Amino acid sequence: MTTARIHEENIFTVLTAGSLILLAVLAGAGLLLGTSRFALSVIAGGFMAIANFYWLRSILVRAFRLKPEEAPRFALFRYVVRLAVLAAAVFVLVVYCRVDIFGLLLGLSVLVFNIIALSIYMISAQGE
Repeated sequence: MTTARIHEENIFTVLTAGSLILLAVLAGAGLLLGTSRFALSVIAGGFMAIANFYWLRSILVRAFRLKPEEAPRFALFRYVVRLAVLAAAVFVLVVYCRVDIFGLLLGLSVLVFNIIALSIYMISAQGE
């Protein structure tokens, strides 16, 4: 068995796969140790975080393809729209779907945990 090296070309895939694995572990632990409402809240938050990450990547890729004078307005407008959509989704989940707030926050943090872990891994791998 060989191990795959993490580098700039596959970092997006590694972050996504790691986030989905961590999301599954946290949701499973939430189901075993908590309630199904908590586990579903973790899943909802995790999928929102990963979808937001994909959307942000898409915006940045398109912005880098534009002319330098057009890119800032394009990126800024989409940034505001993306945050508004995310805020509306969180509002609907909390107010109307009555998700567990701590579960939702834990799910929304899945990507942050993976970025921190990947950063530590990449810094420690530089010392080899």
